[in-house]
Amino acid sequence: MDPERLAAAITPRTRAVIPVHFAGLACRMDAILELAERHSLAVIEDAAHALPATFQGRLVGALDSRATVFSFYATKTLATGEGGMVVTHDAALAQRCRVMRLHGISRDVFDRYTSRALAWYYEVVAPGFKYNLPDIAAAISIHQLKKVRAMQQKREAMARRYNEAFAGLPLKLPPGPPPGEVHAWHLYVIRLADDAPVGRDEFIQRMADLGIGCSVHFIPLHLHPYWRDTYGLKADDFPQALEAYRRAVSLPLYTRMTEADQERVIAAVRQLLAG
Repeated sequence: MDPERLAAAITPRTRAVIPVHFAGLACRMDAILELAERHSLAVIEDAAHALPATFQGRLVGALDSRATVFSFYATKTLATGEGGMVVTHDAALAQRCRVMRLHGISRDVFDRYTSRALAWYYEVVAPGFKYNLPDIAAAISIHQLKKVRAMQQKREAMARRYNEAFAGLPLKLPPGPPPGEVHAWHLYVIRLADDAPVGRDEFIQRMADLGIGCSVHFIPLHLHPYWRDTYGLKADDFPQALEAYRRAVSLPLYTRMTEADQERVIAAVRQLLAG
């Protein structure tokens, strides 16, 4: 998120700012938080990609935002298979999350089974959801958390190897972190240059022909039928997102990837782009 463009987008109807730490690189949170405070806006960080990224030496999730949301899906640095976590400094918001995560019930489920006073009684105080992280997934996450630094360091080493191997090719490398900061490297996203010998879609197909799966992160929301049709959006309404999407390719990057796996990817990319 570009803080200057954010400033221009704020209107009297704006209530919150949701910066996305895309691919594991933290946004410029100092400028975003300052701007939000000036306009009395809540900041909710989308940190699905960002554990254990840092900004100005502080972990994402420990900044001064109203809340930060993490994802523990199978592809993330810390993975439980599914689920996620909300962290906040706001005690009232934390309590609201606890109520809303499990059907709007007023008492925590463990309290209902361990309390000696009317253990069976509870009240539904809000129209809640079924958003609780399953106990087994939570148990897995505790042990995954012990490994998160080592897993991030391996991803960082693989990203560095890619950067070195792709230097000079007709593509744009993903931005790295500022000096001293931590990039989670959830994704490794290249953007093909205008003079690349193949277009994005052909590149992905030919990589698949070579036995290597790639993806695109992400198809912009305004191109999807619901958002496009509901709000009458056109493809060029969001030119930055559209331009990034048309060139973006996510290459394989995962903690159990071996050097041999990565060398296969590097060789295939060079075969298609080196000319």
